[in-house]
Amino acid sequence: MIFIVAHSFGNDEKPTPSPTTADKANAVMQQALPAQLTKLFPLGREFKGVAIPSYDDTRLKSVMNADSIIRLNDQFLDLKNLVIQIYNGAGEPETTISMDEAAYDLTIGVLTSKTPSEIKQPRFTMTGDKMIFDSNTQVSVLEGNVRVVVPNAGKMIPSFALPGMGGK
Repeated sequence: MIFIVAHSFGNDEKPTPSPTTADKANAVMQQALPAQLTKLFPLGREFKGVAIPSYDDTRLKSVMNADSIIRLNDQFLDLKNLVIQIYNGAGEPETTISMDEAAYDLTIGVLTSKTPSEIKQPRFTMTGDKMIFDSNTQVSVLEGNVRVVVPNAGKMIPSFALPGMGGK
């Protein structure tokens, strides 16, 4: 979400005020969640067994499942047992992201795990002590004790061309 602040230097015109934190939070929340759902998350209330789908036009893009979600304030959502299923262009599940506890910053659109996290695809599984996911750029970063497991790594060795491993 981009906010443009227009300043005028005319004699009678006043500068446009910049958006408040609450305005930014509401704008990002509306971008991250459908407007109908935004109204259902009042401050301090816990919601259990939440599933929130995300669509790209009519195609299912992802489904976020959480055992519980609490809107702590105008800026943060607190999520427990979060599992995000991401679908490919054919509508098939492709990636699963999971974490026991996380916080979503509504003002900047960033999900941060509070516990170890996992990204799982058919080609690999990645785990780390902390994950940061930027919903604007769709980029995830794993930090601390990051481990990558590639189930069929033996088949990939010749293409990696590692010395002493059958590569060139």
